[in-house]
Amino acid sequence: MNVLIIEDDADICQLYTIWLQEYGYHYVIARNVEDGLYEYHKSQQNNPKNFNFDLIILDYDLSSKNNNNPSITKNGLNVAKEVLSLNKNQRIIFASAWPQKIFNEYIETLKCFIEILQKPFEKDIFIKMVQDTFVYDTLKKVVEDMRKNGLNPNKPDSGSYVNLFELLWKLQRDTFGTGNN
Repeated sequence: MNVLIIEDDADICQLYTIWLQEYGYHYVIARNVEDGLYEYHKSQQNNPKNFNFDLIILDYDLSSKNNNNPSITKNGLNVAKEVLSLNKNQRIIFASAWPQKIFNEYIETLKCFIEILQKPFEKDIFIKMVQDTFVYDTLKKVVEDMRKNGLNPNKPDSGSYVNLFELLWKLQRDTFGTGNN
């Protein structure tokens, strides 16, 4: 498995390195928005028919090389949006301490559902989530079913919005033991 990690916290990057090496995964670490997007674009250039990353682990609150220019604000959501515009089936796991905030923003912005891993988390939860695509596959099917039924997953009414968030947390809790509010 090839993993792109976009995370600006050095300690968390070190944990990812240890955990992924233990399982023999190949990975690339990018420490800011621009480097993460560069690595993703580079993977496509190396293999135009396929992207080389099976999974992206993405922090929400990311630093940018443009931090000195407050008019340019980018975060993990910007990265996800750009990546998904290139590859709508790219699997992304947001790793963040702010799962509700992320869900609120990406449901309004992106055209798919993204898995969320709430920080802090233990190694076994992280590895299970990396290895198991059940939640991703289920959420992908929910989006496809919504579209088939003429519903826009990006503009759900307030009831379906709450139901989608509850579905995400139930799937993650039942599958990985995560997602507690």
